[in-house]
Amino acid sequence: MCLSGKLFGKLRSLVLWNPSIQKFMTLPFPSIKSKSPHKSVLGFGADLPETNDYKLVRLVYSKNDHDVFGYNGFPEIEIYSINSGVWRRVVGFEIRHCIVKFISSQAFVKGFVHWIVDDLVANGGGLRSLIMTFSIVDEVFGEIMLPDALTGGIATGLSLTLFEESLSVVKYGRGMYGVFCEVWVMKQYGVLESWSRLYRINLVAGLKKVVGFRNNGEVLISTRENGLVSYDPNSGRNTDLGIQGYTWSFFVHNYMESLILLKGNNVIPGGFLGGMGGLWT
Repeated sequence: MCLSGKLFGKLRSLVLWNPSIQKFMTLPFPSIKSKSPHKSVLGFGADLPETNDYKLVRLVYSKNDHDVFGYNGFPEIEIYSINSGVWRRVVGFEIRHCIVKFISSQAFVKGFVHWIVDDLVANGGGLRSLIMTFSIVDEVFGEIMLPDALTGGIATGLSLTLFEESLSVVKYGRGMYGVFCEVWVMKQYGVLESWSRLYRINLVAGLKKVVGFRNNGEVLISTRENGLVSYDPNSGRNTDLGIQGYTWSFFVHNYMESLILLKGNNVIPGGFLGGMGGLWT
C-alpha cells in the first residue's frame, strides 16, 4: 500500500509499505516541483501479472484564476515505478479539461485507478461530475459516466470505494429526515446501465462517512466522535468496533498478500520518513 504525508498542504513523504512482510521503502522526491500555488493528486495501483510492477501516478494542478476550476484543468503528470525506481515526467497525454476532487477518495479496480472529477461540458453546458480512470498497464486516461441520479450538477458529496470486487460510489445528501447516503455499485465494469443503488442509509446517531464494506455485508461507517462502527443495513443496528481515528482519515481497501519489497532496502536514498525538513513543493 502507498501512504502519503503532508505538512501545511505540501507533500512531506511517500511510503510504500508491505504489511505482510513488515517492510517499507520511502520514495525519492517527485520530479515536478512547482514553486507556484498548486494542488497534487496521487493514484496507486499494480501492474500484475504482466510486469509484477507497482506504479504511482501524480497529477499536479497549478493555480490559475482565469480557469473555470481556479487551477489549470490540464495537469502536469509524472509516474513512479517500483521496477525502475525513478520518477519520470510524461507529456502528450490525452486527458479531459477537468479537475480531480481533492477531498475525494480513489479506487483501484480492474487495473485502473479511479477518481471523481469535475468536468467542463462542451458548448457552455456547465460543470458535471464523472469518474476519470488511469490504466496502470497502458498508462492512458479514460472516463466512466455516472448514473443520472448522481449527475445533477456538481455532486460535492460523492466518494469512491469498493463493494466486493466492484466499483462503488457513495452519494451524500440531505433529506426530510436529515443527512443520508446512497450506495451505488457498477455490477458490470464499464457498462453504464449496470449502475444499481444498493442502500440508502440515514446518517443518524452520529454516523458520518461510509468507509467500506465487510465480508458479512455490513457497512463500515466513521462517526462524528472519530470512531468506527459496523452498520447492519438489514436491521439498522450498528456495533462500535472500538477503533479511534480522525473521521475523514479512515480508509478500507481489499488487500492481497505479496512478497513485493522483499529484496529491496527499507529506505531509498533521496526520500525520507520523519524529520521536519525537505518539504516537496
